[in-house]
Amino acid sequence: MPVTRSRRPARAPFAGAVVAVSLLAACTGPSDPAPTPSTPAEATSPATAPGGDQVRAEGTVVRLGDVDLWVRDLGGTPSTAPAQDEDLQLSATTPAAEDATAVPVLDLAGAPGTTVEVLGDDSVVVRDGAGTVVAGVGAPVLDDAARTAGARVEVVQDAADAVTWRVTVAAAPVPAASVGGILSASALGSATWRDLDDEGGRSLAVVPTTWARTGSLAAEELLWARLAAQEPEAATQGVRDQLTCHVIGAPDKASWNLEPWRPDVGLLDTLAARCNPS
Repeated sequence: MPVTRSRRPARAPFAGAVVAVSLLAACTGPSDPAPTPSTPAEATSPATAPGGDQVRAEGTVVRLGDVDLWVRDLGGTPSTAPAQDEDLQLSATTPAAEDATAVPVLDLAGAPGTTVEVLGDDSVVVRDGAGTVVAGVGAPVLDDAARTAGARVEVVQDAADAVTWRVTVAAAPVPAASVGGILSASALGSATWRDLDDEGGRSLAVVPTTWARTGSLAAEELLWARLAAQEPEAATQGVRDQLTCHVIGAPDKASWNLEPWRPDVGLLDTLAARCNPS
């Protein structure tokens, strides 16, 4: 049976071990600076994250293979364009708001019966009624000019089946901003079994999509869901840890070799063994 244990919401607990085994050298960039606390302006945008029914009634459907997502315009001008593989780039541009510290950009929801979950890096997964991840939304990225002006972009969730992208500042005004993120329902390019009896058993060569190599939590969750559904023999916690190890330490490797015959030693020891515990 596929492992259903949720992916850890953030990788911070493993940072020390990863540094110790030199897996993450040059793999991460600088974090966004934390906003400086400030007294809010008199006028701020109200909470706008609705339920999925409202988003679907007032929004526009976006189809990703056999998965539908709905986007509702909240003052931005959302658009989608093909990205790499079968993914879509979702973008929106919002005008400046002189008397606000938060401006909602757009709402996102899945099909009826699905739920959405915001992960630790502000990426989002969409789960079907059984809890299986069927789509992912990359963490929204703000344009450089707005970031330089002190703005940030965050994902707000007030309902189980919808989320809102919102641009915020510590003190008004909110600058004009462009926000973008990847929508995906694939993540898995291919998975091919090979016999490696001289090493210990069969090996599954996994080729992720371009987006699945980005390291976002949603990308990894979706990749694991697709892989576990397609290759149930590989749906073990030990293989899951091998996958996470490759996401962190070998994102650009042509294929990620995952081997169910290797022992389940936990993520830290898998990282220390460079993804090949024995």
